[in-house]
Amino acid sequence: MKTVDLPWGAWYGDGSPHTVQFPEGWTVDVCSMRGGQDIGDDGIRRRLATPTGSPTVGQLAAESTSAAILLDDLSRPTPAFRLLPYLLEELSEGGIADDQITIIAAVAAHRPMTRDDFVKKVGGDVVDRYRVVNHNAYENLEFLGNSSQGVPIFVNRDFMGCQLRIALGMITPRGGFFGGGAKLLIPGACGQQTILLNHRYVHGEAFRPHLDEVARMAGLRFIVNPLLNESLEIIDLVAGDPELAYREGCERGGELYATPIPEGPLDIGIFNAFPKDTELCQAGLAMVPLNSSDHDPFTDEATIVIASACSEGAGWHSVLGPGTALRGKPRPQARRTFIYSPAVNVFDCESLYGDHVTLFRTWSELIERLQRIHGDTARTAVFPAGAIQMAAN
Repeated sequence: MKTVDLPWGAWYGDGSPHTVQFPEGWTVDVCSMRGGQDIGDDGIRRRLATPTGSPTVGQLAAESTSAAILLDDLSRPTPAFRLLPYLLEELSEGGIADDQITIIAAVAAHRPMTRDDFVKKVGGDVVDRYRVVNHNAYENLEFLGNSSQGVPIFVNRDFMGCQLRIALGMITPRGGFFGGGAKLLIPGACGQQTILLNHRYVHGEAFRPHLDEVARMAGLRFIVNPLLNESLEIIDLVAGDPELAYREGCERGGELYATPIPEGPLDIGIFNAFPKDTELCQAGLAMVPLNSSDHDPFTDEATIVIASACSEGAGWHSVLGPGTALRGKPRPQARRTFIYSPAVNVFDCESLYGDHVTLFRTWSELIERLQRIHGDTARTAVFPAGAIQMAAN
């Protein structure tokens, strides 16, 4: 049998890979991103000292008396515990007292973070020393007016109450665009009505300009966005003006996340949702390499397998979760689709995907079914960190 080590269980477990086996007669292509090496502490300091289109955090802090820092939650792999200490140091050197700094989990329509979650995300010392809170999409909001798209913009009041407003997210591919920049603010720190209408009505070419418009309305001043490799090391970092630094991050992301897509025909695709594999409702993000490709190497009879640790089970999303209006009724997949996860059950799967996909909780059962369908000489492509890989077109 051939073996492949899949990275598994971001934020959970001991970091050991999930080793899976394939029949000896199969051709198995492991498709990895270009990636890079960790830039280290010196690299982080250099990039924060030379921000794009903005003064440094320390210089901005010298003109402010309070600061708010937005963070993403455990559904995203941003290593805030590595980056926050540098930001907090600069804020202190700029004269902002610890009790005037608020760290906000921009959870949008996701579940709130627990204390254990915060310790994982930012470290126990930060949790014990600073005000660390969850955003609530239903309360504690400030209305900023309507955007040019007609969306009423409600933003977290604690964030708006601080003079210096910072977002610490990450550059990550999402198929037709990159996450990062202002996307942590909207939907992350906005009200439920804003989140819902933004998801429902703002698409295509209007999507990114709308996020940037809302960031300007909210006075977002500075972003810090790392780029990660498949081992979740920081291989690059952009910082500075929310729009200019984000654009720089997209350029770097197009290079570092680039993954060669094999020429077809392929019979099986294994798309691992790592490092966004905490919840089943996020598992579809594993498909970014295929969704971003300018060619489809899979046959019409191919089988797509989405693999995810689903460490938190099915997950929670108040706008796009099971039974919500925007998700609607599950639709058939374009091809035969299987889900591999030991941590969810058939009811979790049906609530998100209906009866259009088949769940396998053990790898051996999955391989047995794939062999019955595709025989002993199937050609397979494996994307080990699909949620942060994109096609090298």
